Amino acid sequence: PIYALSRAPPVNLCTAADLKLAAMSEKWKQTQERTFTNWCNDRLRGHLKVSKSQIKSLATDLNDGLLLIELLEKLAAPKTVGKYNKTPKIKAQCLENLSTALRFVSEQGIKLVNIGPEDIYEGNLKLILGLIWSLILKYQIKSSGRGLSTKKAMMQWINVLIGMYKIENFGTDWNDGRALCGLNDRLKPGVCPNHYSLSSLDALANCKLGMDLAELHFNIPKLLTPEDLASPEVDELSIMTYLSYFFRPWNNQVLQWIQKTIPQNNIKNLTTDWNSGINLGALADACFPGMCSDWETMDPTNATQNLERLFSLIDQRIGVQCPISAAEFSDPKVDEIIVATYLSGFKNAKLKASPEEFTLRLANLKNAAAFVQKPVKVEIDVNKGASGLASEIKASVHGPTVDTPIVLAAKSDSMLEGTFLPAAPGEYEIFAIYAGHQILGSPCSFSVTDPQKCQVLGRLPSAMQVGQMYTITISTHEAGPGELSVAFDESLKESSMYVTVKSIEDKGESHDITLLATAIGDENISIRWDESNIPQTPINVKVCDASKVQASGHAIITGKGRAGDEVRFTVHTSGAGSLKPTIILHGKSATYTPEISPDGKGNYIVSFVPWEVADHSIEIMLGDQHINGSPFSVAVEPSLDADSCAVTGEGLSLAYCGRKTTFQINSPDPNLLQKKRLAATITSPKQNILVTLADDKNGTYIATYTPTVLGEYLVNVKLGEKHITGSPFPLEVVLAPNAAKCRAYGPALDPKVMHVAGNPIDLFIDTGDAGHGELEINAEGPKNASVPKLFVAQTNEVYALKFDAPDHGTYFINALWSGVAIPKSPFKIAVHRAPDASKVKAYGPGLQSGMLSGEPAEFAINTKGAGIGKLVIRVHGVKGSFRIECTPDESNPRLLNASYNPQSSGDYIISIRWSGTHIPGSPFQVYIRIDEDQEDEEIPAPSPLRNTMHPSKIVAHQNVKKTKTGKTVEAEQESEVTESQASLQKTPRKISVGQASKTVEVEDDPNDSDAAYLHNPSSPTQAFDAYGSPGFKMAKFGSPGMFAMQSKTTTSTKTTRVPSAKKPKM
Repeated sequence: PIYALSRAPPVNLCTAADLKLAAMSEKWKQTQERTFTNWCNDRLRGHLKVSKSQIKSLATDLNDGLLLIELLEKLAAPKTVGKYNKTPKIKAQCLENLSTALRFVSEQGIKLVNIGPEDIYEGNLKLILGLIWSLILKYQIKSSGRGLSTKKAMMQWINVLIGMYKIENFGTDWNDGRALCGLNDRLKPGVCPNHYSLSSLDALANCKLGMDLAELHFNIPKLLTPEDLASPEVDELSIMTYLSYFFRPWNNQVLQWIQKTIPQNNIKNLTTDWNSGINLGALADACFPGMCSDWETMDPTNATQNLERLFSLIDQRIGVQCPISAAEFSDPKVDEIIVATYLSGFKNAKLKASPEEFTLRLANLKNAAAFVQKPVKVEIDVNKGASGLASEIKASVHGPTVDTPIVLAAKSDSMLEGTFLPAAPGEYEIFAIYAGHQILGSPCSFSVTDPQKCQVLGRLPSAMQVGQMYTITISTHEAGPGELSVAFDESLKESSMYVTVKSIEDKGESHDITLLATAIGDENISIRWDESNIPQTPINVKVCDASKVQASGHAIITGKGRAGDEVRFTVHTSGAGSLKPTIILHGKSATYTPEISPDGKGNYIVSFVPWEVADHSIEIMLGDQHINGSPFSVAVEPSLDADSCAVTGEGLSLAYCGRKTTFQINSPDPNLLQKKRLAATITSPKQNILVTLADDKNGTYIATYTPTVLGEYLVNVKLGEKHITGSPFPLEVVLAPNAAKCRAYGPALDPKVMHVAGNPIDLFIDTGDAGHGELEINAEGPKNASVPKLFVAQTNEVYALKFDAPDHGTYFINALWSGVAIPKSPFKIAVHRAPDASKVKAYGPGLQSGMLSGEPAEFAINTKGAGIGKLVIRVHGVKGSFRIECTPDESNPRLLNASYNPQSSGDYIISIRWSGTHIPGSPFQVYIRIDEDQEDEEIPAPSPLRNTMHPSKIVAHQNVKKTKTGKTVEAEQESEVTESQASLQKTPRKISVGQASKTVEVEDDPNDSDAAYLHNPSSPTQAFDAYGSPGFKMAKFGSPGMFAMQSKTTTSTKTTRVPSAKKPKM
């Protein structure tokens, strides 16, 4: 009896049984009161270690309503009961508080039965215990009892967790404590792993252990004592209240497992999140893939239909049943314990399957045919929901000689795989059994054949001619059942074969295959028995046309060859097919193996070296047919002698480093290279030089090489193994000529040297750094002038060149080093006329007697046609009475205007020399007469001096150059005035005698006879002092007169343009 649920009528204690029952009732009543009191204090304490308020007696401590109101507000937080009297002192105030509390309980949906404020105030314990139980159901167990009673709901929950104990009540099934220890270990595996082996005789110790573990690991308070739990008279409500504390850790574990299993569904509780059935379908499909793959398409508005379908499917597949209806499960107020218990069943459930969940098939068979010694692959498709049960399938194969199991292995969650290797032809069946029944597709039948037992009777073709027919016979007697077929390469657009297959009736299991070649091409032919190639196939048959093959070559055309020489010819197979030609070579007694090289264009280069002097036969076949003209006959003659060849060319003896060099080989045989009989090499101890040979036709061969290292080499030219006459030839590799490194120098190129016709001219050319080469010199003279004679000598790579230029003018010397002009070549050299005094003319009043003293004594000198030379003018006259002036004419560079301005009368001697030779009329004697107004003067004589000359010289330079157009350019002039011994005076009077000279260098323009270079400075300024005795005072005509003269001279130099000469005034 549960007194907390209803009022009990008075008990009449009449019998012993009644007395025992009354004693038992009183005991569990005390246990219940103690348990419920402990629960109330635990909820009043909340998260505090020590409660501020505490109930010691439910019968007396609730009468003022304060503790009851505090308990209700703790249970229903954050809701409050409203206003109440916090310090009740009288009964009315207490009853008012109790009424407020009961009214709040009713407002929370808790049904009150036969209890009012008076019952609590008066301490009616039974009714108070009933009230507390109602609060436990609401706030602790959270069970409404709708659809399933609280006791049944808890019983299902307990058996889901610890089903091995088969709990049927909340009383005696818990007395030995093992179930409580098992519950702890279920929530936290490992805390009590030996719970099931605990002794039931140690009930109290087991109960104490279970309660201690619960308090330690889950913070579950000891609402009752181990003695209470171990007592057969334990109160069921007390045990249910105590066990309800295990809901929260277990439900949290279930919620966390669900959240991890279907994280995408964002599950937050175990009540309302499951009303629509969508999350239930997601969980079922996640735990058992494929069970509910359409959960995402469920309509949440059809919650009841969703749940009904899922409840049925889950019950069928994993055996988990929901204790309430779909409508009750879809109610937002569904009890959490029911949902949690139902979902907990998913964790340990096993999938149940039917044979229809599996399908047998043979994966690698075509047309249900298999072959001996080739694996037959067995595959079993598994529905997603049955993947966990696939290992229970058993497969076996049954055939003519075998009856054996097939080992299956999981290829994936959705497939099993196994193989079987048939050993003999015949009919086979494969069976697959699950739970005593064949799965879908079982048994599976197939045939096994053996194409390797087929035999080819005769020879298979490898080549055929266009239009040829060929028959192949195949025996299939031991191959088992099947069909013979012929297949061609499918990559070919058009076939070159026509095929027929015919069974031979009189021979039983034999077949004839007839091939007809219709066009040129390559055919890959497969002969198959039941779609598998038979032995010796596939075969490649080349269809060709020998009539389209041609042969060419010197030996083929001429029918001649030479012993020891290579015979080379070409077989042209383009357009005749891809078959390689067959070449058979033999002489009178010799046979040869030819070298055959395809060129990739349908041609085959064939060569061999005959050694027998006799007629030879050349057979050329395509397939089994000769080509046109085959066999060919070649008469082999004796071998060619090396002495019949000759080698020529500069490249045999001399070569320039880095330059391509050649030499030539001449032979009466125009095919030495084709025969590979001619060879040329260049060798030295240090390095060899690569030589290439080219056929220049008609028996001429060009050898080409490029040396890279200086030194001495040997040129080896061989015909076969024998040196050609003269071989080996000595070869020297030298530096290549480099004209740019030649250097020319010498007087011929010195701008300061004047070259005169008839005098030798020297030129030197240094080729020391110019490599190996040849110097070539030639000269070109001026118009109408003879070419000069050249004399060349060589000393240590320096060439000395000397030549004569007989005529004046411009000469050009061309210097070539191995055909290339050296730097600045050709060299331009100007040659001038030789001096000719006879061509100089002097005229003018200054050269005639009768002039008065004090007047200018002028005369002109014309050097036209006199060549290059030096003009010297000397005047002997009275000392200190004249000064020589000489200037070029402005309009004529060959005309010089001279004057000496005598200041005293007397005889003057004027000498004019051209390059040391007097010109015509020189010396000129001129008498200067005195003016009548002049008187004789006494000149005091200085002190006597020794007979010593004191010459004074004035020199200046001027360059003058005239072009062919008559224009003048700057030139250089030189003049000289010298004082020397005085001449005699005709008059018998006292005079002073002096001498002065003027020197002018005149240079011809070598290309123009009317122009000249005049070397003449501006006129010097002179100061003469003459003294001495006796010649200073008096001189005897015809006798020497001695005196001394001292002069001071200053010279200035300038450059003057020389204009055309003007005729001097006479």
